[in-house]
Amino acid sequence: MRNLTIKRAKRFVACLGTMKVYIEDATANDLTINGVTCRKLGTLKNGEEKTFEISEESAKVFVIADKLSKGYCNEYYELPSGTEDIVLTGKNEFNPASGNAFRFDGVTDEKVLANRKKGKEKGIIVLAIALAIGFVLGTIIGVGSIIINVFGSLTKDKTFAHDGMSITLTGSFRETDYNGFDVCYDSSKVAVFVIKDSFSFMDGLEDYTLREYGEAVIEGNGFSSLLESSDGLTYFEYTGTSDQAYNYYAFVFKADDAFWLIQFATPESEAAKYEAKIFEWAKTIKFD
Repeated sequence: MRNLTIKRAKRFVACLGTMKVYIEDATANDLTINGVTCRKLGTLKNGEEKTFEISEESAKVFVIADKLSKGYCNEYYELPSGTEDIVLTGKNEFNPASGNAFRFDGVTDEKVLANRKKGKEKGIIVLAIALAIGFVLGTIIGVGSIIINVFGSLTKDKTFAHDGMSITLTGSFRETDYNGFDVCYDSSKVAVFVIKDSFSFMDGLEDYTLREYGEAVIEGNGFSSLLESSDGLTYFEYTGTSDQAYNYYAFVFKADDAFWLIQFATPESEAAKYEAKIFEWAKTIKFD
């Protein structure tokens, strides 16, 4: 066995956050980071130094902020095999796109630098979608009366189209405009909020898989939701409360030029009644 000492420099950036330290361990099941099975070594507070006992085998050591953001707010160092003790230093660097992540000092490893770049790119998506989700909640609070009180019945099918996307709802829906969304549709009990994330928004965005995009949305908002795939749809569910509880069904799509996040919102008391219909409507979504 040997000792690994990590010194976290004292900085104002992320000063209240406690970093978590993990090490690669194929026999453990504490957490998986970047596809690597890891065992938790301990934590590091701002300005703290700690020593951990590790094996003499080569392994990656990771520093993350928390489990929710581990997909984009993480740093690792490739520890060589050997018997000598190892001392590493680092600090949290200001960059909201990467969650003000911890960075080891003096890193030149191209793989580590590439991981930082990928984390930053994913973090940009997370920030954008987190703002969008937050705005949905705020909008529901503001227009809840519209969703609940605009009278109408579910009549014959009606197809709406916007910027290459089409969706078939019913005649009881009307197209509306709310800041922060590309287009919205509301009715007496269900509202639809549409966001288009063009690939031109960020270099390399087109290389993301639909699952990676969906998980970025979930991670960025701290949801405990699971990304599910069923009958050709990829989606997750979450709840929110303002004047009453609401159920949200968030569907993600990948078109030729963009990702789309299309969310259906309905009062929790109406969810059982409209859930099946919401999934039917989601199946009608098409892209030119």
